[in-house]
Amino acid sequence: MSKKPGNNATRKGASASGPSAKGNAATPRRGKGSSANALSTPAKVVIIIFAVLMVVSLMMPTLSTAFSNSQQAEQGNSQDASSDGGSGSDSSSNSSHASSADASPTTGVAAVDAKYQGTVSELESKLASDGTNLATLLNLGRNYMRWGASVRAASSAEDDVAHGNDLLEKAIGYYERYLGLKDSDAVRVDIALCKLYEGETSEAQSDLETLTQNSPTYAPAWANLGMIQEYSGNADAAKASYQAAIDSDPNDEYGAKSYATQRIAALESSSSSAAPSSPATSTTPSSSGETGAKGLTDTLNNLSGTGL
Repeated sequence: MSKKPGNNATRKGASASGPSAKGNAATPRRGKGSSANALSTPAKVVIIIFAVLMVVSLMMPTLSTAFSNSQQAEQGNSQDASSDGGSGSDSSSNSSHASSADASPTTGVAAVDAKYQGTVSELESKLASDGTNLATLLNLGRNYMRWGASVRAASSAEDDVAHGNDLLEKAIGYYERYLGLKDSDAVRVDIALCKLYEGETSEAQSDLETLTQNSPTYAPAWANLGMIQEYSGNADAAKASYQAAIDSDPNDEYGAKSYATQRIAALESSSSSAAPSSPATSTTPSSSGETGAKGLTDTLNNLSGTGL
């Protein structure tokens, strides 16, 4: 009877101690749970910021190295590009030189043709709408004369000589059309010059001799006749014609007096009566290199009074 209470007591004690043990085990769990729940939102933000800063600081050496390598690579590429650009510049320069060489001005007969072709084309278009325009006919005659004489002076090749003579014949054709509408001693002088540049010296001289007989006071005819006579080597005849030009142009209205005086002085100062190398050499030097292109027509001021 006395043992039963002890056993019951023991069970009660065990039973009493059970809840205590459970209580001790449960206490830490509650402590952990309340500590986590105790972190406020600002604290969490601060922790995250520090974590990020730490990661960034750890990555800085790697980023610095990568950035440095990237800069070096970019500099290398820039130098390569600059080098390529320099080569391109050289190529461009070479191309420019080549283009400049290709675009160099033409010379000789081609240059003469290029100079007159546009002007003559415009004049012919104008004449097509008014075939009796004296000014246009006169300009066409003179441009063709200068063009043809320039071609003859630029080249002695057979084809070029033929080309020059064709142009001179066109000049004569326009001059004759002019004379069909209006008589002009100046135009007759130009026709004689065309024949002279074609190489028909005798015919040119004959025309001028006829003109001086028909118009004895027309000084340019005498001056041009003297030029042809000098060119042909007949100094005495040339002096006489030049003197007639001086007498016919006392006020130097046409410039014939100045020109004739100059030629007489040149002939008298020479020990021989050697002819000048070409009719143009004894008349008008050309700044465009077209020796032989102009003759006395441009040397004398307002040759005919119809100069344009």
